[in-house]
Amino acid sequence: MAGNMMQEVKRIPLKGIHNTRDLGGYTAMDGSRIKPCRLIRSGELFDLTKEDKEVLTRDYGLAAVVDFRTEAERYERPDPELDGVTYIVNPILHEKVLGITREKETDEDVVGRVLRQLGGNEDAGVEYMKNIYSNLLTDSYCKKQYASFFNILLNQEKGAVLWHCTAGKDRAGTGAALLLCALEIPRKQIVADYMKVNEFAAESIDKMMAMVLERTGDTRLGEHIRTLFTVQESYINTLFKIMEEGYGSARNYLKEEMGLNGDGIMTLKNKYLQ
Repeated sequence: MAGNMMQEVKRIPLKGIHNTRDLGGYTAMDGSRIKPCRLIRSGELFDLTKEDKEVLTRDYGLAAVVDFRTEAERYERPDPELDGVTYIVNPILHEKVLGITREKETDEDVVGRVLRQLGGNEDAGVEYMKNIYSNLLTDSYCKKQYASFFNILLNQEKGAVLWHCTAGKDRAGTGAALLLCALEIPRKQIVADYMKVNEFAAESIDKMMAMVLERTGDTRLGEHIRTLFTVQESYINTLFKIMEEGYGSARNYLKEEMGLNGDGIMTLKNKYLQ
């Protein structure tokens, strides 16, 4: 069946940032595919080079950037202005509850905070992250903000929409998963897209762990940090579990919590599938 064909998850080859990808090409259950240069997920854009900006605007037709970050995150590392691109602030969180955002923190601050939060419990990091994912789908503010994201997508007439948080894995990853569910992309492909961050961010994660080991000599702390800076299938499975056990299906969740009725789903498909 065409809808079960897996596509390779590829990053957009940018120099300054490493977790930006076009979802174009993913095959839906009915055999249609996501249009290229329409849906882009990413981490923060602060380190875009001049050439990177040209790639996104010229080669990918970037028309809108949706920033999922908190006010503090935006202040510390603002997105650069891009010619002809609409910038939309749509914070997913009303307070700092998500992983490591590094708001006004040095790396040493991050290390200290991780120690306090996780202590010596080997499973604490995983449970901490699962709880965050649960909140992303159940917290009333988060749900309202993701519904706003869908409204942006429904009203985007042309060009590419890029959405991002800080690392591009939790808030942006959840947004991507919800959107791919709406477009009826098979779960196997959704999970493959989600997990790819571990490869794309591997170099920066290794640098962070090396720094932690050098400063603290604590290998266990390094592993806790790896847990927070990477993704696991159990995290995204938390999303599916909430939608299926609480609502019967992802489609029902999208209808009840995102306001996506049959017409909304059809509009998304018409805009972003071919």
